[in-house]
Amino acid sequence: MRDAFFEALHPIVRADQNVIIISADNGAPMLDTFWQTLPDQCFSVGIAEQQMIGMACGMAFEGKKVYTYAIAPFITLRCYEQNKLDMCAMNLPVVNLGVGAGYAYDIMGPTHHTAEDIAVMRALPNLVMFSPADGVTAAALARISYECRSPQYIRFDRAGIPNLYHDREVEFTDGLALTRPGRNMCIIATGIMVHQALKASERLAREGLDVGVVDLFRLKPVNEDLLLQHLADVPRVVTLEEHRLPGGLGSMIAEIFVDRG
Repeated sequence: MRDAFFEALHPIVRADQNVIIISADNGAPMLDTFWQTLPDQCFSVGIAEQQMIGMACGMAFEGKKVYTYAIAPFITLRCYEQNKLDMCAMNLPVVNLGVGAGYAYDIMGPTHHTAEDIAVMRALPNLVMFSPADGVTAAALARISYECRSPQYIRFDRAGIPNLYHDREVEFTDGLALTRPGRNMCIIATGIMVHQALKASERLAREGLDVGVVDLFRLKPVNEDLLLQHLADVPRVVTLEEHRLPGGLGSMIAEIFVDRG
């Protein structure tokens, strides 16, 4: 998923010298292509994520479009003050790319778990947040993120997961997709959990339940009108996430229901 994003981003960076890549983690094989072909547009800061955000915001303030890359808990929680004050309060076009959403780095322990990122990042002003469920979505987000002038956070799983979509099946600017319609219930999920939701839907179908699945790949702002349109005739809604309950996807959907009646 991550490499699909970088593969789609590479020609964009090559065509625009004002696009900069800053990495605090050189573990992505696709980044090697950037270092080799675009050395003047790529920087590595080592294990210095807070410095990376400061550098990125300084460059963005001078007119650059900057992508930062690191492991998800470090680019969100460790850099929270920099994200809040330097990036979001200033409304700068910096895109934070975080790999290892949820419990993707399971055996690494709590230092590498990212079960709070949705809650903390959606509280920030001006931020746009994405959580793709497959490589096709991730690749589409390369162009979408480049054209967006707001600060952004894109959370990637690190696992190799199958594609859900083909290029023409989904309008990715909608921010969500009904991957499976259902009459009895709808599961709203994001990221890798969309795959688990589809598995649950298939299992429940064998028990006679018709369960739909919504892939919410833009977490902020949520396309509330389209989401509620998909849910209009569904009597039950369930959320599925690899995130703590307070402030996560479930909280987000509950807030929408309260606000929209």
